[in-house]
Amino acid sequence: MKLHLWKILWLVGLLVVWNSALIGGGEMQIAYQVAWAQPNSHYFEVTVTVTNPGAGPTAFRIPAWRPGRYRIENYTRNVIQFAAADGAGATLNFRKLDKDTWEVPHGAIERIVVTYRYYANVLDAGSSYLDDREAYLNPVTMLMYLPGREHLPVSIRFPNPQGWRVVTALDIDPVTGAYPAADYHELADSPFLISPDVEVLEFEYRHARFEIALQSKVDADLQKLIGDIREIVRVQSELFGDIPFKRYVFLYHLVPFRISHGVEHKNSTSIVRGPVDFSSPEFYFGLLGFTSHEFFHVWNVERIRPAAIYYPDYSRENYTTGMWFYEGVTSYYDMLTLCRAGLISRYAFYNDLQRVINGFEKSPGRKLNSPAMTSWDSWGREQDPPPNTAVSFYRSGQLLGLLLDLEIRGRTANAQSLDAVMRYLYRNYAQKDIGVPEDGIQQAIEAVAGSSFEAFFRDFVYGTEDIDYNAFLQHAGLELVEDVDSGTPAAYLGIRLSGDSRESLITNVFPASPALEAGLAVGDVLLALDGQRAHADNLDRLLQPYHPGDKITLTVFRREELRRFEVLLGGGKNTVLNLWESPEASDAQIRLRDGWLGGE
Repeated sequence: MKLHLWKILWLVGLLVVWNSALIGGGEMQIAYQVAWAQPNSHYFEVTVTVTNPGAGPTAFRIPAWRPGRYRIENYTRNVIQFAAADGAGATLNFRKLDKDTWEVPHGAIERIVVTYRYYANVLDAGSSYLDDREAYLNPVTMLMYLPGREHLPVSIRFPNPQGWRVVTALDIDPVTGAYPAADYHELADSPFLISPDVEVLEFEYRHARFEIALQSKVDADLQKLIGDIREIVRVQSELFGDIPFKRYVFLYHLVPFRISHGVEHKNSTSIVRGPVDFSSPEFYFGLLGFTSHEFFHVWNVERIRPAAIYYPDYSRENYTTGMWFYEGVTSYYDMLTLCRAGLISRYAFYNDLQRVINGFEKSPGRKLNSPAMTSWDSWGREQDPPPNTAVSFYRSGQLLGLLLDLEIRGRTANAQSLDAVMRYLYRNYAQKDIGVPEDGIQQAIEAVAGSSFEAFFRDFVYGTEDIDYNAFLQHAGLELVEDVDSGTPAAYLGIRLSGDSRESLITNVFPASPALEAGLAVGDVLLALDGQRAHADNLDRLLQPYHPGDKITLTVFRREELRRFEVLLGGGKNTVLNLWESPEASDAQIRLRDGWLGGE
């Protein structure tokens, strides 16, 4: 059939008019407003305005989880007083479709205005928090989205903060006072710190500006802090050869209570750490370690991203076997970065590696769950799993990162490395705006190394085979040596305690341990060992005089009943693995080691 040009233009115009009518006469617009009337109540007042919503009904959904924590979080528990109205203020009815979704039926109307209150009284890096000195928003925890419309532009504004400073990676529109985002995904990934007290430091590196927001009064050498963070930025940016943003924000809560938590975002990170003591090397280098870890996520997981969560579905589990790589390998690079930056010595880096190796080897769960399966099963961990059945994909992935790096370097005479794998993934996936498939990590490693890693992935990623560490460490002239741990009793009991000197709760009884064989159980409260008061602070000291084969009596409370158990002590558990530079390392091994630690 032949159509004249005027008919084609008429049909196109008709389609435009028809489409505009369907969506209410214009493009849909989604705007958020967050306010607070009584900040001491910890309630945010949220308004979602949808202009040109279409024919309806329109659904509003609170996310069930957040990127960075791969488990269902149930944020809906904090939502109260949901209501809907049209643009003139007339009430609209709604119904719940499931625990996270409210549906508002409507006809052809110009505007829907949804309001609700959100309770925010948890201060960590992944939650939202409100009091009379700050508003800390993680949008993914508290802002509803329109299912199927996540890719539409959105904006957010805050009518409250006169005299309060807003710190975020999003840029403000100076005309409207709102913060526009390309879509809900960008907004969800952009936390806000709003406070009259926040202090912001700045520095530049190459073409990018970096802001350090401190929501605390810091008694520290701030110029040193800026310089050390800048070194982290330099080392990691040089590794990838690219800085994929113009501005980046470090958000720090440095608090008086004990916490260590960080969450990555595409152009910012949020870190909560305390108690604050900048005179303590443990605190300071722990803070730098968190900073290094979260900044490495700029590339690994935020841009080099598994296909399963490239554009997340916030309503359900998004399964992947790769979190050992996206989180665990990031953990490998956080301390390696500090070493390469000269912020810690190579021996401090070795100590951290041996700490992780010892923890992994002493974890019974390592033989039950592979790193790949642990990654997949993280979605089923809303509650803690049974004792001795799990192993962290952070810890296992950190070790796999070490093994892969040294093996690639060893096979290629230090010509290639895990650094090159990261660059390969960045070029072939992140810069092409596509997610990494489930087998993409192995493919990238094999492409860089020029040889098969099938056996490695079979045994250590998807399997639970024992690791011969020295087979990998020898590439860099290192060796792992088993030594006696003088701080650990020779006699082995096999329990873990939580508590203080007044009470000690047994939180774990290890498999095949003397304690398990004797009948001790998780939940027992330990009172005494051979008549001497026992608790978390003195148990090792009480066990020091005993030897394997000795019998002791433990007194515990179980369900408020006093119980006594005879325990035949075991042995062989007071050893530790120490990482050393071999004095017999060859010149080639030393060159490889220097290239590895120097980032070559």
